[in-house]
Amino acid sequence: MCCQNRKGLMEGTLMRSKELIFIVAFVIVLGSAILTAQLSQRGEKASSVTAVTPEVVITQLQEDGREKSETMVLLGAPPMQPVNHIDRWNPAQRQESCMACHGNESTGAPTPPKDHFYDEDIKNRVFRDNCIQCHAQQNDSKSAFNEK
Repeated sequence: MCCQNRKGLMEGTLMRSKELIFIVAFVIVLGSAILTAQLSQRGEKASSVTAVTPEVVITQLQEDGREKSETMVLLGAPPMQPVNHIDRWNPAQRQESCMACHGNESTGAPTPPKDHFYDEDIKNRVFRDNCIQCHAQQNDSKSAFNEK
C-alpha cells in the first residue's frame, strides 16, 4: 500500500509538472507574439515617417505615337455602346431592350458572343442580362482624373 501511494504521488507530481511546463511555454509563446507585433508596428511608424513617395511614371503613356490617356482603349474591354444608343437601355426589360436588335439577324446588329448565353449556346437564354454593366454608354464629358 505504501508503494502504491508513492507511485500515485509521483504520477500526480509528474502531471502537475507537465501542466506547469505547458502553461509556461504558452505564456512564452504569447509574450513573444505580442512583443513581435509591437516591434513591427514601431518599425512601420518609423519607416512611414522617413519614406518618400516616388512619382509614378507610366512609361506606356509616355511613348511616342501613343494615344492620350483619356481616349485610350483598354485591352480586352467590352465595346462601348455607340452614341446613338444613349437612353435605349430599359431596366424593366433588362437584356430584351438590347436583344430586340442584337438577337435579330435582320437588323444587322452584331449578335452577342457565346459566353453571354447559358451553356455557350446562342439559342439558349442570355446569361449576362445586365448589358450596361459592361457595355457603358459613351458621353462627351471629360474624365475627372484628366481635369486640371
